[in-house]
Amino acid sequence: MRINFNREGGYASLRLKYQVNTDELPKDAAEKLLNLVKSSGVLELKQSDLAPDTGVATDVFSYKLTISEAGKSKSLSFNDITAPASLRPLLVFLQELAIERPK
Repeated sequence: MRINFNREGGYASLRLKYQVNTDELPKDAAEKLLNLVKSSGVLELKQSDLAPDTGVATDVFSYKLTISEAGKSKSLSFNDITAPASLRPLLVFLQELAIERPK
């Protein structure tokens, strides 16, 4: 599974980008990431399932997440306000990976 993760915004307009192929991660990190993708339900979400953005506060992060596997790709854009709670653990882990293993 290939994942492209982009986060930007906040007070300082910080940007964090991370790309990973789960086959290239250590086994424990790959298993955790695959489990978080599955448990988050992100692959079943549609952009229309996410609450519309009604104005972004200056301290909110915006995300773009693209997940590709077996010739299929899913891209979603959302922010801290519109992101479903089920995505939070996945976002936190992706941020940790981006900081620990920058690419």
